[in-house]
This record gives sequence, C-alpha cells and structure tokens, in this order.
Amino acid sequence: MGKKAFLFSEKKSPFPLPAWACFFLTFLLTLALSLAYFSPNLLAQDSQDQLKAPNHLAKAKPRLISLYAADTEILLRLGARDQLVGISRQETYEGPETKDWQRPPSFSIHDDVEKFLALAPDYVLIRPMHLAASPALFQTLEKTGIKIWSRQCTQAKDLYDFWRELGEITGKQDQVQTMIEDFQTKIAALTYQDPDPAQNQRPGVFLEAIHKEVKTFTPDSIPVWLLSLAGGRNVADDSRPTRPGQIVANYGPERLLEKADQVEVFVSQEGPMNKVDLKTIKESKIYSVMPAFKNNRVYRIPEELISRPSPSLVEGLELLKAMIHPQN
Repeated sequence: MGKKAFLFSEKKSPFPLPAWACFFLTFLLTLALSLAYFSPNLLAQDSQDQLKAPNHLAKAKPRLISLYAADTEILLRLGARDQLVGISRQETYEGPETKDWQRPPSFSIHDDVEKFLALAPDYVLIRPMHLAASPALFQTLEKTGIKIWSRQCTQAKDLYDFWRELGEITGKQDQVQTMIEDFQTKIAALTYQDPDPAQNQRPGVFLEAIHKEVKTFTPDSIPVWLLSLAGGRNVADDSRPTRPGQIVANYGPERLLEKADQVEVFVSQEGPMNKVDLKTIKESKIYSVMPAFKNNRVYRIPEELISRPSPSLVEGLELLKAMIHPQN
C-alpha cells in the first residue's frame, strides 16, 4: 500500500520517464519487431509470385521467330509485326499488315543454332512436325532460355483457342477477341443454307489433298469443315488419317472409283503438298468416269485458304461455295 508502480521495476530509475513516453517507446518496439517478422515473408512471397508469372507478362513485347506461315499470318493480323524477327520460307500472306513491311530474315529447321541465337528471340513458334524432324535443334535452343511453342490446329473446334494462345504470347488478347468475332460474322454470312434440309440434296464433293497418291482429308479436319459450310457433301466421309494427329488420309483410286458416280464436284488443293497442275488432273483417265470430269466441274484451290488455321479460311469458304453452288 502506498508504493508507486513503475513500468519495468519497482526500483526507481535514475532517469524517470513520464507515462506517455513509456507508452511511445513500447509502441516503437512492437512496430520494429512486427516489421522484422513480416518483411522477410512479404519479400519471399513477392519472389514466388515473380517465379510464377508467365513469361509474356515479364516482357511486354517478346521477340518471335515463326516457322509456320499460319502463325505468321495470325501475328500480322494481330498487329505484332514489330515482334517478328524471323519468319519461315513459305510465307504467302499478303494484306494491309504487310504493306511496306521490311521482311525479317527467313528461317528453316535446317539452319544452325547460331543463326537463331544471333537474333535473340524469346520464342520460336513451330509445328510438331518441325520438332519431330529436328529435335536436337529445338532442345539446344530451349536450353539457352528460348521458349519453344509447338502447336498444330487441325480441327475447327480448336481454332479459337489456337489464336488465343498466340494472343497470350504477344499480349494481344483484345485484338484476338476482335479477330474471332469478325471471323465468326463472316463465316456465318457465307455459310450455305439448305433450301430443303430434309431432302439432303447437297452435291457430292471429293476434296483432294495429294493427287499422286489419291489422298484426301479426314472427316474432322478443317478443310472438310469448310466443305460442309460451303454446302457440299463429303464423298470420302469414310477416310481415316494416315497417322494419328494428321488431317491427310490415304484413300486410293479403287475406293474412289467405287463412289465415282457420287463425285459431282472435284476440288484439289494447290500448294507445296500438291504441286500438280489442273491440266494433269483433268487428263487423269481413272477420273474420267466421274460426273465432275464429264461436266467440267474440276477445280483447284490454294492450300493456304483451306488447310491453314488462319482467318484466310474465310476466303477459302467463299471460293468453295462458288465452286459447289455457282448459282448462289
């Protein structure tokens, strides 16, 4: 009773402090201990977040080498022209995006590692067939920190996801969505409308992939999807892929001749996969019994307009529709 209470001890301090000063010192000590505890954890969390962050977020405009013409076209349409530091030797796309374009160096899977490294790309965009043909090249590039993006889109259901991935890489997500919406609008406007769907009176069409071996396309492929949108009936709907994941199918002359009377329209793709000319096709004796050859309804269509997963498929659909339904 009667003794005065002190903050730390009952002994009198040689430098007695007022109560408010003791409270302030206690607050400062508590704050310092809190910062010492939490700061390392915050820094560690920040480091983890940086490690988890996608590469395209770390670098706003990654440098790209594209070895597939479809990828290049999509990137050009998205406005990523300045990010392309290398392109393939099979580029065919011409549009507003290529006006006054100083094309970058061309590349192939046969080039050496040093040529790729000299341009310091962040990504090399390829197809699985490139990876299978030159695994050592791409493994070496990947070891240097270059990202290898290997994709192939063969079905219409995967088309938009394929484009979105390229949009993610380049930071062009908004442009991708606009491109998709524009594509969908154009496709819908061009799609053939059956006057009487119940009658199923669509002309029979054989879509030739490779003339020399009488190859066609698989039923779930993008070219056959376009054929259906254009108002045709795929005569080779029983075709199967040559190998898993491929859209080209062996068909052979015997199977085709069994359905010869159904082939009212014959369309052959024109490009690196099928370099035969129209005159040679028309003079093929095995085809002469088909209505398409008797009625001169044999056509060629550029490969890049029906086989590449790009917005140019709109032009392919327009051409196919004119071939199958010239009266519309």
